[in-house]
Amino acid sequence: MVSTKILLSICIIMLNIGFASAATLNVGQGQTYTTIQSAIDAAKTGDVISVAEGTYSENLVVKMNGISIIGNNKEKTIIDGKKTGSVIKIEQANNVKVSGFTLQNSGGSGQSDGGISLYRANNNFIANVILVNNAVGISIYEGSNNNIVSGNEIKSNGKYGVFIFSSNDNKIYNNNIQKNKFGFYGDSAKANHIYSNNFIDNNDQAYDNSGMNSWDDGTSGNYWSPNKGVLGGKNAKDNFPLSRAVTIKEEAVPTPAEQKTQEGTTQGETAKSTPGFTGITVLISLIAVGLLKATRK
Repeated sequence: MVSTKILLSICIIMLNIGFASAATLNVGQGQTYTTIQSAIDAAKTGDVISVAEGTYSENLVVKMNGISIIGNNKEKTIIDGKKTGSVIKIEQANNVKVSGFTLQNSGGSGQSDGGISLYRANNNFIANVILVNNAVGISIYEGSNNNIVSGNEIKSNGKYGVFIFSSNDNKIYNNNIQKNKFGFYGDSAKANHIYSNNFIDNNDQAYDNSGMNSWDDGTSGNYWSPNKGVLGGKNAKDNFPLSRAVTIKEEAVPTPAEQKTQEGTTQGETAKSTPGFTGITVLISLIAVGLLKATRK
């Protein structure tokens, strides 16, 4: 009898785990969470943090995989870093999405202090964000690979609009990069893809010391105004510079159900159900029913 109860309990627990759904954590005045960091600290993989309009003076640190941090209006949902470090730092976390904010006033003298900083962070998605008046707009460093940066306004940042150090295979496209000291600065970075961006009125448009990054997608490069192009390594070249500015488009942010978490998948693909999971849940249900009948005899 005891073993039957134990087995039945295990079946119920497995069913509950299988059907658990992501939660939405609301941040703002009168909401469950009044600070964004408190919601981040409470979040689990798959959760969405929805941030109401307002100005939040915070320096956020994200260490949880697979959460989404979404502002309700990028012009009116503002996070101010108070000149004391990165506004948002994604630290050794993967599959994080950030969208819908103005991020301003990162501080510090280090190249890692950005509106958004990625440190040993992979497969993250930064979209539909205004990054303004930071030390660095976006800093991707120390083995942060396969991240996507798209649909952003990266402007008037003190050092670099986009800084990539010792990180590979990131995609930087569909961004307006304007009036920064350097629009882009790549150091010990390779196999990154930078294309379909507007580089406008940066003191130096782009520097790529390795010359091992791609500045077009084979047919489309970037728009340069004034047309300085890329400085740096011998092969640092935009082979297909654009004759007119790109229209920056808002990026659709996949919901947790649409994000694949299995190895080998990409951002934005629609998740497919695992065929075996449905069969397993049916089997568990039949076992549970059988155990219940056995206990009644």
